[in-house]
Amino acid sequence: MIRYLYVFLLFSSIIFALLLYIVSYDSKNISNQISDINRNIIKEKNEILTLQAELSLLSQPDRIQDLSNHLGLNLQPVRVSQIKDIEDIPIKPANKIMDELVERSLVGFSEN
Repeated sequence: MIRYLYVFLLFSSIIFALLLYIVSYDSKNISNQISDINRNIIKEKNEILTLQAELSLLSQPDRIQDLSNHLGLNLQPVRVSQIKDIEDIPIKPANKIMDELVERSLVGFSEN
């Protein structure tokens, strides 16, 4: 009887050792994936900062004025009357074809 207990303990310890190895391997793999993601995040943040700096450089008023003069454009400063709110934009009239499609798709539905 004790012999069966020892055999059971031996097999259970082997199974637990294998499970521990699998869990350890998976945790190392997940840790590597997290490190890769963090490196990619840092890389993307640096690229965003670089693009913001380039945008700032390209949108300088003096540079735009020089380009305008060089290309012969007659750009004028923006007047306050040119700035509008979103409510000032007129609503686009509905398309006749779209109205017909909507009417056909609503056939059979009633307003109750």
